[in-house]
Amino acid sequence: MAGTDRLDSLMIFVRVAKHLSFSEAARQLGMSPSAVSRSVQRLEERLSTRLLNRTTRSLSLTENGSLFYETCRQILSELEQAELALSQAKSIPTGTLRIDLVPSLARMHIIPALPRFAVQYPELNLEIFLNDRRTDLIDKSIDAVVRVGIHPDSNLVMQRIATARQVVCASPDYLKRYGTPKTPEDLRQHHLINHINPQTGRIREWTFQRNGKPLAFSLTGQFSIDHAEATTEAAIAGAGILQLYNFVVGVAIAQGLLVPVLEDYAQPGVPIAIVYPEKRYVSAKIRVFVEFMTELMRKLKRERIVE
Repeated sequence: MAGTDRLDSLMIFVRVAKHLSFSEAARQLGMSPSAVSRSVQRLEERLSTRLLNRTTRSLSLTENGSLFYETCRQILSELEQAELALSQAKSIPTGTLRIDLVPSLARMHIIPALPRFAVQYPELNLEIFLNDRRTDLIDKSIDAVVRVGIHPDSNLVMQRIATARQVVCASPDYLKRYGTPKTPEDLRQHHLINHINPQTGRIREWTFQRNGKPLAFSLTGQFSIDHAEATTEAAIAGAGILQLYNFVVGVAIAQGLLVPVLEDYAQPGVPIAIVYPEKRYVSAKIRVFVEFMTELMRKLKRERIVE
């Protein structure tokens, strides 16, 4: 039996098994009941197995028929989903894409690159929200979020696209005047710029590792600022030493405006990831946004702004 005929016979059998009726299956498929019956009979002959119990009044599935029905139904469902995925992959993204972004990463790197994305997909409108807090994607009708760190919701897809790492740094002028700390404990003798967590309003701890074990310090600083870019500007101006993610201070480091210190004590990085609702096949607009962000992170990796 040819491949197409085999697939047709499975589709006919599934329709008969679902309704336990040759006539109903025939009506839905636009065939005659006799043609449907012959198709199922040929399938049974090919399998050398009776799939249906036939009486003058009713049909029922045999034990083997029930097992075969479930398998066929799953195969046809997978095929339908695959065809849908291919259709979506070929479709042009349209409509509105609602995305929620980490503010500092968005302002410094994502939003400046979005005009290229908009030119590439002119039929796609963007709604952009800058937010450090955890977002309920379903409740807020958000298509995707870009977050730094592990997202605990198992009902969401988390696609890692880069790694963010905390970097301790200061201006060359500051280090010339006050010296370079050799250990985390040396920071107690320096001018520090603390970063206030915008979500909690609390000063973030300074985090390190020594011999593979995490260390955390609460350190007093003359400056405490709740805005990452402003914190960076204060450090460039020579106000003291700071600790922020590499995607915030990476450009300043590349330009020689800031110098990393205590690199031997840096903790492992955390994911930069796109998070979106779990679906078997993602929509075209989410797919192209993931591709855009992946390419953007490749560029930032080449520039050593992320890892």
